[in-house]
Amino acid sequence: MENLTKQINSALSRLITTYRQQGQAVRVLIPALFLLVFCCLCSALISVLPARNTSNITPSPNIFPTDGTQVTPTSLFGSGFETFTPFPTGTSFVPTAFPTLTASPTGSPTPTRPTSTATLTAIPSATASAVPPSATATSARSVEIISVNKSAEYVEVQNFGPTVVDLRGWRLVSVTGNESCPLGETLNPNETLRIWSRRGNPGFDCQLGRAIWRDNEVDPAVLYNPQGQEVSRFP
Repeated sequence: MENLTKQINSALSRLITTYRQQGQAVRVLIPALFLLVFCCLCSALISVLPARNTSNITPSPNIFPTDGTQVTPTSLFGSGFETFTPFPTGTSFVPTAFPTLTASPTGSPTPTRPTSTATLTAIPSATASAVPPSATATSARSVEIISVNKSAEYVEVQNFGPTVVDLRGWRLVSVTGNESCPLGETLNPNETLRIWSRRGNPGFDCQLGRAIWRDNEVDPAVLYNPQGQEVSRFP
């Protein structure tokens, strides 16, 4: 036994030495040959072994659903989802078309508002009417020139409106001489204001220091509001 082992070891040593002495191509070819021989031996061994006896295997019949077969739904995990077992695959199975869902009315139909070209007028609220009018709110004809005294160099204006009028930004103009007097007083309802071109009292002084009204010529007096609109003219 020991001699046999030594002989085998000696033979393996010689093979290893011989393999190492070969070139790269031979080193690759030798394992390939061994692998080829191993595959051939395995094929021969498989062909020699007795074939498995399959004569006793009885194929299970295929069950196809008939026209009268009813599929019983089975609940999946008791959650209400249903599974169908078995799924029919026969030619008698005709899929049913999905029903078309029709949206049910959700209430009475909403009437369509006709297009109107009428202009809506805001209705004043009770709160707005309770607020006192502003001092600058006035109509175009609430303040008027009522007299012009050319020799004395003054003009009288009166507030005929129901509200206080702020004359800041207004101008009194002598048309012929093109002189302008900027105003800066307020007029209460039905109040009259005397406007002097030179220093005078009582009333409002334009402080122009000169006469602006032409005594012997037509020289209208014109009153303009802050927007440059003519409010009153005399005569």
